[in-house]
Amino acid sequence: MIFEGTKKSIFFGLGLTRAGNNIPETEIPAWYTHNAKMELELTDTLNEHRDAALRMQFEKDGSLTNTGYCGISVKAGESYSLYLFAKAKEEIGLDVAIEYQGKVLTGNSLVVSGQEYTRYDMKLTAAEDCHEAQLTISCKEGGEVLLGFISLMPDNTYMGHGLRTDLVEKLKGMSPKFMRFPGGCIVEGTTPSTAMRFRDTVGPAWERPSKLFVWHYRSTLGLGFHEYLQLCEDLGMEPLYVCNCGMTCQGRKSVLLEGEALDEMVQDTLDAIEYAIGSKESKWGRLRASMGHPEPFKMTYLEIGNENWGPDYEKRYNMIYKKVKELYPQIKTIANEHVEKNGCPAECVDEHFYNTTEFFAERVNYYDDYDRKGPKIFVGEVAVNEGNYMGQLYAALGEAAFLMGIEKNQDIVTLASYAPLFENVNYRAWYPNLIRFNNHQSLGIPTYYVWKMFGQNRGEYVVRSEDEGGRVYRPRTGMASLKSNKELRFRNPIWNGEEAKITHELMGHVQDTEDGHLLQLPDEEQKKEFHSILEWADETKSFVVFGEEDQTYGRFETDIFVEENAYFELGIFSARVVRSYYEEQLVITAGVEKEWDAAMVRPFLWKVNGGQCSLEEFGYMHDNKLTEDFAISVKPGEYHRFGYETDGKQIRLYVDGELQKEISIPYGPAFVSVVTDTKDEIIIKAVNFAGDVDPVSITLDCQVQGDYTVTLLSGEKGDENSFEEPEKVKNITVNMHGASSEFVYEAPPYSVSALRLKKCEAF
Repeated sequence: MIFEGTKKSIFFGLGLTRAGNNIPETEIPAWYTHNAKMELELTDTLNEHRDAALRMQFEKDGSLTNTGYCGISVKAGESYSLYLFAKAKEEIGLDVAIEYQGKVLTGNSLVVSGQEYTRYDMKLTAAEDCHEAQLTISCKEGGEVLLGFISLMPDNTYMGHGLRTDLVEKLKGMSPKFMRFPGGCIVEGTTPSTAMRFRDTVGPAWERPSKLFVWHYRSTLGLGFHEYLQLCEDLGMEPLYVCNCGMTCQGRKSVLLEGEALDEMVQDTLDAIEYAIGSKESKWGRLRASMGHPEPFKMTYLEIGNENWGPDYEKRYNMIYKKVKELYPQIKTIANEHVEKNGCPAECVDEHFYNTTEFFAERVNYYDDYDRKGPKIFVGEVAVNEGNYMGQLYAALGEAAFLMGIEKNQDIVTLASYAPLFENVNYRAWYPNLIRFNNHQSLGIPTYYVWKMFGQNRGEYVVRSEDEGGRVYRPRTGMASLKSNKELRFRNPIWNGEEAKITHELMGHVQDTEDGHLLQLPDEEQKKEFHSILEWADETKSFVVFGEEDQTYGRFETDIFVEENAYFELGIFSARVVRSYYEEQLVITAGVEKEWDAAMVRPFLWKVNGGQCSLEEFGYMHDNKLTEDFAISVKPGEYHRFGYETDGKQIRLYVDGELQKEISIPYGPAFVSVVTDTKDEIIIKAVNFAGDVDPVSITLDCQVQGDYTVTLLSGEKGDENSFEEPEKVKNITVNMHGASSEFVYEAPPYSVSALRLKKCEAF
């Protein structure tokens, strides 16, 4: 599993701090005053790692209130530990309470005195349940106090190690074998100062500097390197630490560290390893021991960088690889790209996949033909985050099918993890996430139950197996479209024998002419709007759509004037797609929300470049080829009639009435399976993509007992879990009878099944 601190999902979710922004350092969210004045103190701070303290000037009966993270959740009878560092020139009495709408649920008092920061501790026991409580510090007589750090934590945590019990138990329920931490993009940072460093995340919480993350919030790093290692130990997971390799996020205008700065970052990685597995007599091992863990942790894997690439990455990768192998040859290293192609040593390579349900279903055999002489593969991030069914059952089926392909190829794919893992629903920055929570509830999306099923039904050996079934074709709708990088003349557009009209001018405009129509290039306003949504994309092409998106099967044709070295694209299935959450946020931020725009229409594209053509699928970052290049015969300076026809399974391309190419629309299998076994059992995992019961005929080469169990995940395609129905989609286990060396299992519609069959005798 991978941790990624997207919008307070880890540091203020799994890590159980209740006070929002322990002490603010650049702004003051979650803190409010009544009859009091607060301001950031930037010089007289708690220690060198804290950028600010909070200076409070109370009037009589003044108060300071912290709202937590959309409220503080407390339970009746449970105790909470609060500590704060404070100092005051003159003695001042403070009342501390957890309250709701003026009603005190629990409280205590303290007196602050002395001109040096002093730690004050107290216990608070809630009188009743409340999920919208606030922490209030009030002063009856008035006065001034400096607050250096405040922490409010429940005493009831997982194994007493400070993490939220329900979230850890959900993680444990998946039977995870490793954990990749501290995440993805937060490792890189956007600037050298925001790049993740191990040494910033260990030691007492109040001595850890806060960090501004790429996900646009500041964390005090209360959940740090030590806590991750402790969690791995508690759940029996192998640690997979991701280090910064000396460069910031390449997707956000990367900054390269050089010289001493690069050496410092390399040393930080070595120090992290020493903290984890060094003796308690070593420098960092002593700090680990002082944190309550004198014996070494494990450190199994090291990933060098996160989503980095290119020559600059390879230089830094090699530096860290050599240093680590000199000192810790037992640690298994992971590269971000296939560095072995450029002569670098590579034990394992991290590959990431974010796409549609259909993408994963169509790639069940993706790793079948991978070079077995190359490095091992770590599928470090995989999720359906595009298209229909994000976070719903049908997406889970696609991911399950892809996982089955991974399971069949365990000789090369040695690790796999979903991403991201956790989401604080009040601070969403990405969707979907495997486990969602608020301040007192949590739930798993349907995909969570797929990973849980796979984790609990692994087997010891992959058994050679074959399956046969039907096909599920890519669902596509919409009519034709035209794109061009220069003005394009066309005429007589026809759809199923009737005139086809332009319905959406997404980029550029269509002008009527004496002999037809002229497709003009985008105006400046259209270019600016498109660039604000997809800044990497080519905003110079025109893009217009014919007809409506509910029109699908049929024949389209139009005359296009072919100029010398002409380039244009004829779109097929030109309908809108569901944006990913990330894309939707770009649109909202840019303030260009429309029912139709050029970024949300992603057709198949018949690309015509002079006399050479290809059919490609419009992709988010790049187009995906559906055919190899092929030639057509056209004469520059003349009109030629371009057309296509489709029945939902095939696409046929025509020029001047002559068939040029016929291809199948992408499809995946309707049924996917993988078989593993143990000494005593055979485990069959299967996906049924169809909307009907699939009577699966199973033939085995050994005898099994008649009684068997099935763990089943099923429902409607769009089913999803919510806090109102947190287990609408979940695994159920049923006892069944009738297994033999040949029997039929009826796989429910839209389902993932795990059958456990007991062998009649051990082999």
